[in-house]
Amino acid sequence: MVRDPRRWWILGVLCLSVLLVSVDNTIVNVALPTMSRELSATTSQLQWVVDAYTLVFAGLLLLGGHLGDRFGRRRMLQVGIAAFAVTSLVASFASTAGELIAGRAFMGASAALIYPATLALLTSTFTDRRERAAAIGLWSGVTGLGVALGPVSGGLLLEHFAWGSVLWVNVPVALLA
Repeated sequence: MVRDPRRWWILGVLCLSVLLVSVDNTIVNVALPTMSRELSATTSQLQWVVDAYTLVFAGLLLLGGHLGDRFGRRRMLQVGIAAFAVTSLVASFASTAGELIAGRAFMGASAALIYPATLALLTSTFTDRRERAAAIGLWSGVTGLGVALGPVSGGLLLEHFAWGSVLWVNVPVALLA
């Protein structure tokens, strides 16, 4: 059995992709007070800014996995990352709470293409049991790290930039992935 010599680079791309998805679960939380002021958003609308991403992501996760199986996991990962970058950029320029909620929902749909593709590609790339276990452990750790990095990175961005920065930060990360 020949192992792909690029498998560790592939793991790096997969981890970066899953980091993108997991950071966005929590990064907007610290920007909510600023969004409330600048977009005149109600408490209910702010809740939807957070929940639109999570609900759409969770609701479309199985469909994202199916689309990856049907049309190619790598293709769905690439489509998901590109769509995530574009929708992040568009949402960062939202002028109303409704526009931001819609943008976050589209980001969730994009994340639903990315997340299942990362694990599927990981398991097909790492065929050796020990390497696969190590790769899944790293992938899982990066997912957890992303949830913790969200509020910290969001706070740092808000200290120096506008609230939209917590969304447009996804663009260079997506381009790198």
